[in-house]
Amino acid sequence: MGYLQYWVQMMPSETYNLLNRAWKSTSRIVFGQEIGELTDYSEWLADMADPVFTAKSSISGKEVTFASDQYPKGSKRMGFEEVDFSKRAEPLGMNEIKDIDSLVDAVSERICYTGNMVLGNSKFVEKSSNVSDSYYVYGSSEIGDSKYIAFSSMARLCEYSFGCAAPGESTHTIRCNDTYRSRRCFEFWMSANCTDCYYVFNLNNCSDCFFSFNLRSARHAIGNVKLERLKYLEIKKRLLEQMVGELKDKKKLPSLLDIVKKSDYEPEEAKAAVAGHLSASDGEKTSLTPIDEAFSRASRVLFGTELPGLETYSKWLTKRIQQGEPRKSVLSGRGLFVGNYANYLAVPKERTVTEEDALKLVERSKSQEGIERILLENAHEFVGKIAYIALDFHDGTNRNVIDCMSYAYSSDAYRCAPCVQIKYSAYNFWPRSSEHIFGNGVLFDSSFCIHCYQSIKLSRCFEVDSSRDCSDCYFCHNCENVRDSMFCFNVKNLKYAVGNVEVGKEEFARLKKLVLEKIVAELAAKKDLKLDIYNIGSHRG
Repeated sequence: MGYLQYWVQMMPSETYNLLNRAWKSTSRIVFGQEIGELTDYSEWLADMADPVFTAKSSISGKEVTFASDQYPKGSKRMGFEEVDFSKRAEPLGMNEIKDIDSLVDAVSERICYTGNMVLGNSKFVEKSSNVSDSYYVYGSSEIGDSKYIAFSSMARLCEYSFGCAAPGESTHTIRCNDTYRSRRCFEFWMSANCTDCYYVFNLNNCSDCFFSFNLRSARHAIGNVKLERLKYLEIKKRLLEQMVGELKDKKKLPSLLDIVKKSDYEPEEAKAAVAGHLSASDGEKTSLTPIDEAFSRASRVLFGTELPGLETYSKWLTKRIQQGEPRKSVLSGRGLFVGNYANYLAVPKERTVTEEDALKLVERSKSQEGIERILLENAHEFVGKIAYIALDFHDGTNRNVIDCMSYAYSSDAYRCAPCVQIKYSAYNFWPRSSEHIFGNGVLFDSSFCIHCYQSIKLSRCFEVDSSRDCSDCYFCHNCENVRDSMFCFNVKNLKYAVGNVEVGKEEFARLKKLVLEKIVAELAAKKDLKLDIYNIGSHRG
């Protein structure tokens, strides 16, 4: 029995009890019947999503949940519920502050990293962190505008999601990866606008599909074979009964990738099917120039000085974000970029293709004999010829998007994954509705930011973590509605503040000038900056 199962059984809470009821109703909807208690499936569900991390509070000794493990060992920690936002900080010895090192030393005792982060209008959240405007959340991280979420990560505008990674605007999903506007799905990967789908990858506008890949506007398909409705429902009923039996017995099911890895790999026929076709992107011109210019603009806004050459700073920009890897399609040899999220790096390289290759292969695929005898244990025999996995899904109108994965309605973006409605940006992990952002991780509705993380609605910020509604801030953590401030931790509603103390416009300008001079000089000389929001808690001057 895992720790979480033990904790729930010994100390059931109102949050868990409500989520347990939601789990049972979701399993009825997805599998046709209840399969047992949520805690019985906690380890299996948690295996799909990003993990949460725990540490002891320096104040109470209680266990605190964090969405990131990058905070330095030995740094002070606390739970969000332990923060006293009304506490007034003691004044700093301003005359002793001559440079950035003396400034950091002066505020060092005020640096405390906060877990159990629950922001905005949220209630009934437990064993979770970096949750915003959400209700009934358990064992999860990076959740926004959602409710009834357990053992999931990176959920946005979702309901009834269990064991999911990066679900978006979806409901009643179990062990799904990277969904968008979909409902009633299981083992549903990188797909959008779908309903009632099981064990599928890269579907769009589909319903009632099982063990299928790369379909568009399909209904009643099994193994990519479109069936009569009654025949499909007959096979679906048999498959669900088998799945429920195995779930009740083993408390888990094989993943889609487990099935794919068991299947035979014979690529020659597939290569012949896509040979010679022109890619829509072959004649498309892309350029790093507008993105490079945007980086110069962003650095000028943040530091008062332009940093020329985006790629010159790539190592610095990417050191705190989840990095992916370039791959090539095994069918056409065309390049694509695979982001490090939602388990995509676990997709076998010998099964990786571009979306265009995958769609071309579907056009020429033939019906499979004996599909009506498919079972959970023999599904790998039927998916071998069709399980080529496209890892460059995109939707909507996009322009000048380079080496990005899973993007929509974006322009002038480079090495971002996944991204929705972004422009003039590079080296970001999960940016959304933002522009002029570089080297950020999980940043929404923001602009002109570099090295900001787990935050919402930031403007002109640098090295800001777990904050919202802030502007012109540097080296800040767990701040809300803070303006023109530096080195602030666990505070709200401050302006011209340093180390949680409002110092006035003139003194703030003096200290900011000291800080920016050091930043610009170090970046110009080393193309790197040693100090950041994650290691400042272990800084010793």
